[in-house]
Amino acid sequence: MYTLSSSLNSDGLALLSFKTHWTSLPPLINSTWNPSHSTPCSWAGLKCNSFHRVISLNLSYLDIYGQLGPEIANCTQLQHLDLSYNYFNGQIPQSFTNLHNLKYLDLSINVLTTPFPHFLSQIPLLKVLDLSYNQLHGSISTTIANMTHLQELYLKYNNFSGSIPSSIGNCTQLQDLYLNDNQLEGVLPYSLNNLNQLLNFDVANNKLTGTIPLGSSGCRNLQFLDISFNDFGSEIPYSIGNYTALSKFAAVKSNLVGPIPSSIGLLTKLSVLRLSENHLSGKISSEIGNCKSLTELHLYSNRLDGKIPSELGKLSELRDLELFSNQLRGEIPPEIWKIRGLKYLYVYNNSLSGELPVEMTELKNLKNISLFNNMFSGVIPQSLGINSSLVQLDFVNNRFTGNLPPNLCYGRKLSVLKNPKTKRPRLKLLCQVPRLYLQERGLQMKLVTE
Repeated sequence: MYTLSSSLNSDGLALLSFKTHWTSLPPLINSTWNPSHSTPCSWAGLKCNSFHRVISLNLSYLDIYGQLGPEIANCTQLQHLDLSYNYFNGQIPQSFTNLHNLKYLDLSINVLTTPFPHFLSQIPLLKVLDLSYNQLHGSISTTIANMTHLQELYLKYNNFSGSIPSSIGNCTQLQDLYLNDNQLEGVLPYSLNNLNQLLNFDVANNKLTGTIPLGSSGCRNLQFLDISFNDFGSEIPYSIGNYTALSKFAAVKSNLVGPIPSSIGLLTKLSVLRLSENHLSGKISSEIGNCKSLTELHLYSNRLDGKIPSELGKLSELRDLELFSNQLRGEIPPEIWKIRGLKYLYVYNNSLSGELPVEMTELKNLKNISLFNNMFSGVIPQSLGINSSLVQLDFVNNRFTGNLPPNLCYGRKLSVLKNPKTKRPRLKLLCQVPRLYLQERGLQMKLVTE
C-alpha cells in the first residue's frame, strides 16, 4: 500500500499503490494523481460518488505498460472499470472478486496471459465483461453459469480451447455473445436456445463441429449470427427461419452440406446472407426472393445447380450478388437486370447461357460484372457503358460475337477489361489511353466465337 500521504483516503491510497505495478506512467496520470490530495476525485480517469468513493475508473488508450496490481480491489465501491487499449500483461488478480459492486469490466486489447478467470463469476452484479484481444487460454469455465446478470460477454481473439460449456445457457440475460477467433472445439450446446434475450452471436473462426442446434426455440430476437470458418459438416437447420429478426447471417467456409432451406425466405429483415465456400447442393431456394431487405447475397463456391430463380429479381435493395463457381445453368433471369441499385454481379465459372439483354445497360450503379467461363452468346449490348459506373468487366471464355461496345470508356472509369480473344492479363487504366494503343497491345476490338 502507498504510504507517503497522511490525508489521502483509502481509495486514493489504493490507486497510488495500484500504479506502482506499471513500468510506464502516462503524463496525464503523473500530472493529476497527486498524493497530497484528500481524495482522488479530481484525478484523471476517475468518477466518485457523494461520499468521495471511486465508482468509475477509465484508463483506456493511455498506453500503460505493466501488470494489474491487486490493490484495485480495495476500491470496493467501483462499478465501472475500463483498462482497455493498453499493454497490461500477466495475470488478472483473483482479488477482483472483492469488487462486489462492479457492473462493467473491460480489459480488452492488452497482453494478458491468464487462463479463463473463473473467479470473475463470483462478482454478483457484473453485466459487461470484455476480455477480447488478449492471450488468454484454457477452457471457458462451467462457473460461467453463475453470471446470471451478464448481458454482454466478449471473449473474442484469444486462445481459448475446449468446448463451449452448456452451462452458458444459464446466462439468460445475455444480449451479446462473442466467442469468435479462438480455438474452441466440439459442438454448439443446445442450451444456447435458452438465451431469449440474445441479439448478437459470433463463433466464427473456431474448430466447431456437428449439428447446428439453433432456431428450434428461444433466441427469437437474434439480429446477428456468424458461424463462419468452422467444420460443422452438417446442414443449415430448417429452424433458422424462426429467427425472424435476423439482419445478418454468415456461415462462410463452415463445411455445410445439403440444400439451402426454404425457411430462409421467412427472414424478411435479412440484409446480409453469406453462405459461400461450403458444399451446399441443390437449387437456389426461390424463397430467398422474399428477403426484401437483402443488400448482399453470397452463395459462391458451392455445388448449387439448376437455374437462378427469377424471384431474386424481387430483391430491390440488392447491391452485391455473387453466385460464381457453382453448377448453375440457363439464363440470368431478366428480373435481375432490373435491380436498379445493383453494383456487383459475379456469376463466373458456371454453365450459364443466353444473350445479354439491353436492360443491363440501364444499371447506372453497376461497377463490377464478371461473366467469364460460361456459355453466354450473341452480341454484347452496344450501349453498355454509357449510363454505368463500370470499373471492371470480364467476359472471357464465352460465345459472344460482334463488336465490343464502343462506349465502354464513356466517363473514363473502366480500369480492368479482360481480352476475350487472347486471354492476356488484365490491362490497367484501360480508358485513360488511346484506342490505337490498346489495339497495338493486343486488345482487339472485334469479338470472336470461342
